[in-house]
Amino acid sequence: MTRRTKVILAIAAGTPLALWLAVSCIGVYLIVMPRHAQFPDRETIAGHTVLPVSIPTSDGLTVSAWCVPQDPDKAVILLAGITADRRACVGHAECYLELGYTVLLPDLRGTGKSGGNLVTLGWHERKDLAACYHYLREVGYRHVGADGISLGAATICYALSEVDDFAFVVIESSYDTLKTAFNNRVTMYGGPSWFAAPARALFKLFAIGAGAGPIDFMARCTAPALILSGDAEGVIKVSETRALFDRCGSGLKRMYLFKGAGHTNFARRYADDYRRELEAFLDQAEAGWE
Repeated sequence: MTRRTKVILAIAAGTPLALWLAVSCIGVYLIVMPRHAQFPDRETIAGHTVLPVSIPTSDGLTVSAWCVPQDPDKAVILLAGITADRRACVGHAECYLELGYTVLLPDLRGTGKSGGNLVTLGWHERKDLAACYHYLREVGYRHVGADGISLGAATICYALSEVDDFAFVVIESSYDTLKTAFNNRVTMYGGPSWFAAPARALFKLFAIGAGAGPIDFMARCTAPALILSGDAEGVIKVSETRALFDRCGSGLKRMYLFKGAGHTNFARRYADDYRRELEAFLDQAEAGWE
C-alpha cells in the first residue's frame, strides 16, 4: 500500500468521525447557549398587580422575576422550559392566582432578563430556584412550592439537594437521566441512540455534578409531589416518568398522564385537565400543612 493510499484511507476514515464530533459540539452549543430577551414588564396578570423583583443567587448572578402578591402565607415559583422565559408561565400563574396563591415567575439563568450565559438543563439553574425560595421565605411566606416545565421541572429535582422543605412540587415533563434526555432526542429525529454519546459527554463538562440526572435526586423529595407528563411525548417516555414517580420519596405523590399529549405546556394546551389535577393535588397538600 502506497503512502498516498494510506493518507486517503485515513482521511476517509477520519472524516465521518470529525463530522460526528462537529455535530455533537454544535448540538451542545445549541443547548447551553444563552437566550436573553428584553420585553416590557407586565402591569397585571389576571387582574393582579405585577411587581418586578431582582433576586441574587449564591454564585453571584441576578435573577429577574415578576412577583404577583396575593395570599400572605402561600406562594409558588413557576419555572419555564429551555427555550422559554417567564412569559411562558403566565397561564400557570393565572391558574394559581385563581387558587389564591402568590406567584413568582423568574427567568432562569441565561434566559430572559436574568444574568448568566450558560444553560445547563437544570443543574446550575437549581441555584436560581433556591434563591427564589429563600427570597419568598425571607419576606414572610411559610408555604412555598414550585412548579416547573421540562428544564424547569428538572431544576426542581436538582434543587432538592438545596431545599428540603418545599411546601409542594409539581414536576411537568422532566427527563429522568441525562442519557435518555440526549438519546431520545437523537432517536426522535431518526438517528441511532449511540450517536448522542459525544454530545452527552461534552455537556457534562458544563454540568459536572448533575450525576445521572434528576432521578438521582427524587429520593430526597419529601414534599407532596405531582408528576405530570404526556403519554405521547417524543422526548420523554412514559416509563421514564414512572421511574421518577417510583423513585420519589414523598408520602403524598400523584402522577397524571395527559392523553395524546406531546412535550408541551399543559396549562395552556390542556387547561381544564391541568386545573382539575392541580386543584385536587393542592387540596391534599394543603391539608397536611401546619
